[in-house]
Amino acid sequence: MRTAAFLLAALLALGAVSCARGGGKRMFTLELTSLPKANSCGRETGNSLSFRLVQVVDPTPIAGVPLGSVWDREERVFGASFVGMKEGYVDPGQAKKVRFQFELDPKAKAVLFIGSFCKPQGDCWYVTRPLAEGRSLRLTIDEFCARVTK
Repeated sequence: MRTAAFLLAALLALGAVSCARGGGKRMFTLELTSLPKANSCGRETGNSLSFRLVQVVDPTPIAGVPLGSVWDREERVFGASFVGMKEGYVDPGQAKKVRFQFELDPKAKAVLFIGSFCKPQGDCWYVTRPLAEGRSLRLTIDEFCARVTK
């Protein structure tokens, strides 16, 4: 009887530790390295970059849409596919990786990094990470783009 009570107490304690660590929650991790001329707008020095991490069911509505038509209009662009959004920023020249971590909504199938670049080139102002490919993303921020880093 004592052994059973001890085992039950040990299991309850283990469960409490697991809950305290966020057990069972799906987390997403973003690691950013920002170059000295990141988001420089064509100047010699970089600027801070605001970004959004948008959780969606289907990321395809962003294809072919310019940054100016997406920023501050994410819910409208993605419609019913929009699940949630987190915001952050990174300063230029951060040689260390800056790490952002957040809880994923259970409905999300992909996370998009959307950077508010002052002079974006092409469509590299956003990066899509299907959650089937993993729950982390490493990016390097340069003058005009966010680039996936291994």
